[in-house]
Amino acid sequence: MTMSVKHADLKFTAPIVGPKVYIAKGPSGWPETFKRETLDRELVKFLAPSKVDDLVGHFIALRANDEKKEATEWHTVMGFLGRMLGVAIETIPHTVGIAFWGHVVLATTTKGLN
Repeated sequence: MTMSVKHADLKFTAPIVGPKVYIAKGPSGWPETFKRETLDRELVKFLAPSKVDDLVGHFIALRANDEKKEATEWHTVMGFLGRMLGVAIETIPHTVGIAFWGHVVLATTTKGLN
């Protein structure tokens, strides 16, 4: 069965990052699994010529300076990507958003360990 979801209703939770997969709860309410290698390759291609690490660092810095200290959500991630790339969020594949958020999760987790 295929579920049709309008882009405005499409959202995912923060991904759990495994060694080979991203796992995020999607519009169905069930966890969905995505291959990291595939999504990371798509992310690099979509962000070019920008570098993933540069945008992740910028995103983390902006969130750290957010006076409201609101939780990061799907619209936060996609809105940031849209603004940085100068594109409408409807044109950003959800897989790019998941991969980018996964890199943010990894960077913030790693930063906390140092």
